[in-house]
Amino acid sequence: MVVLKKISSKFFKWRIPVWTVLIIAIVVFVASLIQPFTTSQADSQSISMVKYLKEVNEHVFLNVGIESVETKTEKTQIPWIKADVPLSEKKAIIILTYDAKLGIKQPVSIKEISENKFRIEIPQYEVIGVELDEKHPYTLYDTSGEILSYSTKDIDTGKLVTQKLSTKQQEKYLNQYREQLNNSAKEYYESLFKPLGEEIKLEIVYPE
Repeated sequence: MVVLKKISSKFFKWRIPVWTVLIIAIVVFVASLIQPFTTSQADSQSISMVKYLKEVNEHVFLNVGIESVETKTEKTQIPWIKADVPLSEKKAIIILTYDAKLGIKQPVSIKEISENKFRIEIPQYEVIGVELDEKHPYTLYDTSGEILSYSTKDIDTGKLVTQKLSTKQQEKYLNQYREQLNNSAKEYYESLFKPLGEEIKLEIVYPE
């Protein structure tokens, strides 16, 4: 009887920890069954910092709507003979749709020549920037590779887009549409001075 009492007392002493372990094991087992049917949610953060503030006198006189088809190819080259590996060409064709914004970035010079007559000297026209089309800014029209192109490096289409949208690429439109820029500038400043009186006359000096 003494031995039985000792065994009973030991059982009741350890009964709670045993059941605790058993409950934990059941929870872990159930969690492992549920896990494949659950989804995880990732949180992201974005940190922005204002680097500088700058007052500008920019004014857009003309938006040039452009649709540009750009083609880029890459080939694997044999270095020691500087020759292309046959059938190693990769090609990408992209279509860009955007507006080139043309106008002035410097303030105009306004001088009173006589009563009711002013001279407006317009600074050099510049590329203000570009604005991608909201609906179809960039389309990867085609990508292809010849049968031995697996070793040819992939075409960096992002770099191609950046180069096409650079200010340097848009400067050709400054001369191409100079007449339209002059007409737009004339209409803009005439509309500004018109409320001052019908007798106001403007002499507009356009950039060369």
